[in-house]
Amino acid sequence: MDDQQPWRRRTLLRRAGTSAFALTTLGAARPGAASTVPQSNAADDRSDHGSDPAGAESDPGAVLALQSTVSAGPARWPQFQADPANSGFTDALGPDEASTAWTFDTGSTGRATAAVPGTATPTDGSLDDPTDNVVSSPAVVDGTVYVGSNDGHLYALDAASGEQEWAYGTGSDPDSREEVMSSPAVVDGTVYVGSHDAALHAVDAESGDEQWTFATDGTVFASPTYRDGTLYVGSQAGTMYAVDTAGEEVWSASVADRVDSTAAVVDDTVYVGRWNDDRTGSVVALDAADGEEVRTYAARAEVACSPTVTDGVVYFGDYTGVIYAIDTGTAELVWGRQLGGPVLASPVVVDGTVYVGSFDESLWALDAANGDIEWSYATDGRVYGSPAITGDTVYVGSEDTSLYAIDRESGRERFAVETDGEILSSPAVVAGAAFVGSSDSFVYAVGDPTGGESVSATPPGGTDGSPSGTADSDGPAETTAGDGPGFGAVGALAGLGLGAWHRMRAGSPDDTGPGETGSGADD
Repeated sequence: MDDQQPWRRRTLLRRAGTSAFALTTLGAARPGAASTVPQSNAADDRSDHGSDPAGAESDPGAVLALQSTVSAGPARWPQFQADPANSGFTDALGPDEASTAWTFDTGSTGRATAAVPGTATPTDGSLDDPTDNVVSSPAVVDGTVYVGSNDGHLYALDAASGEQEWAYGTGSDPDSREEVMSSPAVVDGTVYVGSHDAALHAVDAESGDEQWTFATDGTVFASPTYRDGTLYVGSQAGTMYAVDTAGEEVWSASVADRVDSTAAVVDDTVYVGRWNDDRTGSVVALDAADGEEVRTYAARAEVACSPTVTDGVVYFGDYTGVIYAIDTGTAELVWGRQLGGPVLASPVVVDGTVYVGSFDESLWALDAANGDIEWSYATDGRVYGSPAITGDTVYVGSEDTSLYAIDRESGRERFAVETDGEILSSPAVVAGAAFVGSSDSFVYAVGDPTGGESVSATPPGGTDGSPSGTADSDGPAETTAGDGPGFGAVGALAGLGLGAWHRMRAGSPDDTGPGETGSGADD
């Protein structure tokens, strides 16, 4: 790909002619957020309030103090989206070039495969059973990568070499295929993961031996979230569970017809998306101690994505393609923006910017304060997985089979690594490396998994509001465009399907683009 091609494939919208819409059925936007569709007058402004996992003040020392066994660090990404708040951020610098260190084939148990130099293609060129997809997002702790596969196993792989350390089967017998689409959480020597065998499993991180299983009332697609000695996870029968580390139920609550969302746990509150059979949905806030419903944050449709919470605002998307920012205390809409397709990926909020992928085949950067568009990057396929953010780079996979590294500030592509299958997995990033699963049945290690990169000196929420890394200065000058792909007031988007997560969801979403630009609500 030449230097100009990536710029033809993206649209930078720093002076977008439209802004956040008002969702009249959800209530007016809070003071200071537009309730119509005004012109943006501060396109390059970036909020300098932080994005630390607990939504506290953005003091660098306080942020670093939060780095623990349940949060990301230079050599660890211990659970889905890095930490209990689904922040998706690490202060480590990830890979800076498109080199693949190793691949591991979950379709042929125990086989690590070297990559063709300069590519991500296995040397033997073979493709495996497509049902051995790796939808699970990896966790990385103490030099080991933990990841599930649709072949029914949880794998532990040496992060440096890709060699298998152990494989744990979740099915009732060796011939069963109980997919592990859930992403593992690794805490204090134990790996916790959900499975389609309707159970939460606890596995010894060193040996791969079972410690206990906890039966749920339905398959478990969501990932367990660990916080303060408790695991929070939902089932596809619509029940949220709180389970202690001994495998005992703390509480359970029926919250919807289905839960695919991975919970965010912040300030003693559990936030999780609801999916109902009548195609309604929302995010519900539950008391972390007893599971009692505290508050509901309204949406237009099913919420399959995992919410993230920062600075008293919960961010999430739904199946109509709306991305929401809602005040956690009042449940009032701060802003909302219509994207061009369903949002299944979890948003990530760093230094005043929301990064989120959509079925419109794009990754979006939006102003966290008002939803204004900063830039968008177009891939060649729908974006299922959530982005992983470092000080200077956004890493995200696409249905087009590639893992992209995108400059955080400009939206310019730094590099892309192609696999042989759709990437539905969300990447895990540690110093010098990113790990991600693909629908070709392989797990990929991109960069230098021995930790060759240094650690960023600036924690999230830097006082200057800028990325901690240095943006690539090569390439043409920034370009701008007009209103973008039809943003405006949300209309009812009928006919949306229920997803395309292959075998665990039926149908596919309507591939129509975003709705026509509307005038928004009146002042």
